[in-house]
Amino acid sequence: MSSGVCFGQSQTSSAHSYSVHALKHPIRIEKKEKTEKKDGNYLFWQNSGLISGAKAGNLRDGWGNNPSGRYLTSLMLHVDTPLASRWAEIMLRRALILKALPRDVSPQGWIAARANLLLQLGEADAARALIQKSGLAPDALLLDATVKTVLATADPAGLCPLLPYFANTDLKDANETLVRALCAGLGGDDAVSSWLFSRANYKGDQTDRKLAQKLALAGSHDNHTIHINRGEVGHLTPWRFGMATAAGLLLPDYLYGSLNPAYWAFLARSTMIPARSRVTAIRKAAVLGVFSNSALVDFYSSLSASDNEHDNNDLVINDDIPNLKQAYINRDETSRVKAIENLIRNGDDADEHYAGMILTARAASYITPNKRYRDIIPDLLGAMFSAGFDQAATRWASAVKDMDKEQSDPAWILLALGSPDKVMDLSRNHIRHFIEQTNQSDPWRGRMAVAALAGLDRIDEEESWWFQIHYDNFLHDENSWVKALDKAALSHAPATVALLVAIGMQNRSWRSVAPSTFYHMLKAMKKVGLENEARMMAVEMMSRT
Repeated sequence: MSSGVCFGQSQTSSAHSYSVHALKHPIRIEKKEKTEKKDGNYLFWQNSGLISGAKAGNLRDGWGNNPSGRYLTSLMLHVDTPLASRWAEIMLRRALILKALPRDVSPQGWIAARANLLLQLGEADAARALIQKSGLAPDALLLDATVKTVLATADPAGLCPLLPYFANTDLKDANETLVRALCAGLGGDDAVSSWLFSRANYKGDQTDRKLAQKLALAGSHDNHTIHINRGEVGHLTPWRFGMATAAGLLLPDYLYGSLNPAYWAFLARSTMIPARSRVTAIRKAAVLGVFSNSALVDFYSSLSASDNEHDNNDLVINDDIPNLKQAYINRDETSRVKAIENLIRNGDDADEHYAGMILTARAASYITPNKRYRDIIPDLLGAMFSAGFDQAATRWASAVKDMDKEQSDPAWILLALGSPDKVMDLSRNHIRHFIEQTNQSDPWRGRMAVAALAGLDRIDEEESWWFQIHYDNFLHDENSWVKALDKAALSHAPATVALLVAIGMQNRSWRSVAPSTFYHMLKAMKKVGLENEARMMAVEMMSRT
């Protein structure tokens, strides 16, 4: 983190949605370990995840010493997505793809629980890589997770190798007869496929059958006889998403409204759908944590390369892409700052603004600190911190110190929370000034600021208590979640802490997170070596609210 390099983010791109370096470059096994290959547990450990502790950075201690798989999988079932925090999602994804071999859980159950949670987060490619890496014959749990993953990645042909495992298994997301009919068609056996589809021609809604049949007839003249109107898809299911997307059918936005936003992330990585039709999905996926700054910029660059395909009323082509080019390559710094401002402040809600910050993170890091940009400094800092560019952001400390207190407060709190070191004035008077100014319009932000400063140890225990008492903002809770979090922190189990933080973050809105909850999260994260992520999470909270 101190290097200022973007860390911990998905390397998703529009063409290759999830780049798993552990798959491209298998981890070498030392000679002394090769004798252990005969041990089945060792073999499963090697295939139980995508990255080992040695390559896991701050998460190298994983789930702790001899963790209970039953306990961990139970926790995973209690995570209700989406998470309020993008950085909580990034941290949890990294934890879920770690190599690990907990006790009292079957290998299939351990893979399935993590794959299902990755899918809930929108991480379809990570879930697929995790399942493929395991090489396990699926039981009912793993089969269910695998089917969901195949549908989320819009690869219906991936269902065909699973057919031998369908017998005597009740699958919620796939009809066995439809799968057999689809696979027969994809295999060129049109007669069998047609017969099986006729058997599946049940009364009522024919959408599931028609979507599968259109795919089964792909490449044949009969394909054109299957007509599917977007309006026919009354509600979205994993099957309908997977089949429609594989067929290149873009479903209307309103179908995604009542679903887990993970479906937006699934759509974002689906190259079967034209890139221009995925702009909204890509931006939402970035805010969720599935797409990184570099992936977002690469995606917009791909749009620019084919902008002749779009109409003259396309705001993305006419406004966003020219602004993005200006933000990164204009020789005039003032023009670059103006372009960044346009991209960040474009949109109607906080999530749209945050997507703009992620998009411009690298461009913001190239701006020379100067207090003349006082009106946009908080946005520039928020952009840099959104991608983990903390060193670049810290360069602005002097410029912010030169500003009046009234003007500098929004930027001051970001640097106070996000910089690797204490670079801002954290005296009681300065913090008090910020809280009282903030309380005039938004008391919750003032309470959260105190929680973050205390949780990150930016103020000592005595100062923390003074602020808690003075502003009636008590941060110490006693409940089962706090006890579990404290226990994981004392056991130095960063992956378990990441999972428990996700449980505390399972809200669509940051404003549903209580200051006391946030304090305990940051405290535990710092204790297990996740201070970098804790700082970024604290800045994210201030930037998005």
